[in-house]
Amino acid sequence: MPGLLNYFDVAKTVVGNLSNLPINQEALQALCLAWQWKKGLIKSKKTKGRKYCGMNERDYLEIALAYLQEDYDVVKEQVYQELDQIVQSSALVECINSIIRPYLNGSKNHITQETLNLIMFYHNHRRYKDGKRKGRTPMEILTGKKQKKDWIELLFDVVEEKDPYFFASTQ
Repeated sequence: MPGLLNYFDVAKTVVGNLSNLPINQEALQALCLAWQWKKGLIKSKKTKGRKYCGMNERDYLEIALAYLQEDYDVVKEQVYQELDQIVQSSALVECINSIIRPYLNGSKNHITQETLNLIMFYHNHRRYKDGKRKGRTPMEILTGKKQKKDWIELLFDVVEEKDPYFFASTQ
């Protein structure tokens, strides 16, 4: 449980690092707002929303460029990297909810612990299809070790380990 809310500590460190940058505070605010709009662009599902977020990101980046001039590219990259370290708590909850919701809907909200365990196993061992984590699994990211098999093969291995006769022929 102590590590559950560690994103507050990470956010505090990031804010401290950004505050110590030798740049104009208005430029820093513009870059932070541009980063927020970029996140909105990534999350937006509809074209109109994506255009709106993209337009706002560009506007704030232009403001930052006016303040930073030749240091713009380096500072923008540094600020975006710092801000990307912050894990949004709501994103964690929404991710889990989006994974579990279809199963809850299908089971009329009566779900067993075994089903939750299966969903958890799938979530931890499946490969991301796009985004900055593309081609990796949550377990690979957590442990740093390459996962050699697909999640379903790993599941079969676990089932066979628990019950060696599960897949045996009934004939």
